[in-house]
Amino acid sequence: MRYLVYLEDEPTLDSYRLSHAPRDGLAPVFICPFVVVTGESGAMYNAMRGMQGVSKGTIMNYGIYRLDDTLDAQCPMLFSYRDHPVVEPYVTSETADAITFSSPSFRFEWGTDRYRWTDAGGRAEFEAERLGQVCTFWVPEQEGFEHPQMLRSHLGFVRGVIDGDPVEGLFMLDYIYSRPDLMWHEMGMLTKLHNLWMNWLVEYEDGELEGGYAWRGRPGNGFAAAHHFAGGSSSARSDAEIVTHMTERGAVETVSLALGDDLRIELAQRGSTDWPLHTCGTVSAISSGRPIKRSWNYTEYFPTNWPQVADYQFAHAALFGKFPSFQRLMQGAAVRDDVLVWPDGPPTPA
Repeated sequence: MRYLVYLEDEPTLDSYRLSHAPRDGLAPVFICPFVVVTGESGAMYNAMRGMQGVSKGTIMNYGIYRLDDTLDAQCPMLFSYRDHPVVEPYVTSETADAITFSSPSFRFEWGTDRYRWTDAGGRAEFEAERLGQVCTFWVPEQEGFEHPQMLRSHLGFVRGVIDGDPVEGLFMLDYIYSRPDLMWHEMGMLTKLHNLWMNWLVEYEDGELEGGYAWRGRPGNGFAAAHHFAGGSSSARSDAEIVTHMTERGAVETVSLALGDDLRIELAQRGSTDWPLHTCGTVSAISSGRPIKRSWNYTEYFPTNWPQVADYQFAHAALFGKFPSFQRLMQGAAVRDDVLVWPDGPPTPA
């Protein structure tokens, strides 16, 4: 496959609007902020949202979790979906220095280099500062990819409070683009491009920050985009090599990343937020050899048969008017040789 990965100039407010078209014929189809943070209490947390996850004009609440060092089951949610809905509409507004998306449960204010996020009715609050440049990959239409795909990724350092616990750590904001008429699940990123994606951030003892992201494409497509922020500057890469080791059930337990001869890091996971898709944890080793004060990682893994799982989810929604419970759907499942399997075969929406 053909793709391009590159750094952008300084963003403007226009690049955060829903009307933004970085290339002809493109529009935002999914906007995803997330954090992995450590509290003064010693607890580690993850929070994530997804705009336009199931329909235009709505946002998904993926939940706020406290990691519990369990990888083969979902870690505890802090706030119930009964109080803060899984899916809700949002409204947009604009000031001189931010584009704002909001509902009764949340508020996002995206500025050119600073980001504010309030969630769970005010029980979680974050403010982040961008590190380095926005890093973008672009997959044009080609054989096997009937829809264009673009992702613009913002790396940041975040401070905030979750339920009274002061927190700091990794912030990411991803703007994903394709044809304006498509939804996130229709553009092919999960079904044709993506197998594993990881984000990481290290704070050294002297206070310097290093981090980035890297991708491993689906088998055979050669996709290996990466962003590396070090020494105060960014580089765009296309040479990521990622190796994973899994638990007995099939959750990601460790990740090894190499960027050419420049970087080797090892990630250790501390919890699963929606088994087997997302794990969070720390950086256990880095080739710089410098003492690490704190670190964070967020890893997303999609087994190769995930398109069939997604088909089931949307068939269930079409039949019953709502998506199936993800935890119930995954009960009894395991990952074997990169394939999600169930003892009695995959579920059907009958």
